[in-house]
Amino acid sequence: MAEPPLSGQVALVTGGARGIGAAIARRLSAQGAAVLVGDLDESGAATLAQELEADGRRAGAASLDVSDPDSFRAAAELAVEQFGDLTLLVNNAGVTRPNMVHRMSDQEWDLVQDVVLRGAFNGVRAVAPWFRDREHRRPRRIVNISSVAYHGGIGGVNYSAAKAGLIGLTKAIAHEWAPYGVTVNAVAPGYINVGLSQAIPEATRQAIEDRIPVARAGTPEDIAAAVAYFCSPDAGFVTAQVLDVDGGMPDMRPR
Repeated sequence: MAEPPLSGQVALVTGGARGIGAAIARRLSAQGAAVLVGDLDESGAATLAQELEADGRRAGAASLDVSDPDSFRAAAELAVEQFGDLTLLVNNAGVTRPNMVHRMSDQEWDLVQDVVLRGAFNGVRAVAPWFRDREHRRPRRIVNISSVAYHGGIGGVNYSAAKAGLIGLTKAIAHEWAPYGVTVNAVAPGYINVGLSQAIPEATRQAIEDRIPVARAGTPEDIAAAVAYFCSPDAGFVTAQVLDVDGGMPDMRPR
């Protein structure tokens, strides 16, 4: 029987305790990777890690505040301590504070930038000692979770700006780190039926879904599948790319 495609890989997934992050952690684990689930919700991360371990897989949990460089470095070091290496980084942690731009506070702007954009920047710096190691060079992957909000929208300038900035970071790091055998790509989810979207009134959700060409909302598993591809050996010649996973409908602005 062939080995799972990610056998021998070690992944750190941020915002991994629930939703899209949890689906990513489960998918990478099912494909053979050891997974460290990082989240501010340490209890939730530990619960998911225990679930994966109960299935006979290698997993661990870390209390992780992505906006804190020291917290990110500690999580990266923990992954190496527990599993012997760190080869996959998925920057998934995010937060929203929707508001119209003329009413948006400094705090609403700063929080989203700190978690989404600075958080990914902190992650890249945290894994640099292993990802830029020429002596023990091996294929390594970074996948950043952006959003189709990078196309722009109404009521979320902080989120759109952060997610667009994340794509710029993706492309810049991809070029900087390509000589080290590192690929860096982004996945941009569209309307996903999880988390905050579930709080939207049913009639509004149905109206949104009716505008999606594939006639359904996305699922966390749809995003996890895209991330798994970018992490796989099949994507070894793919870097600096953005994959919109949106059912064919990137423009979700109100009409």
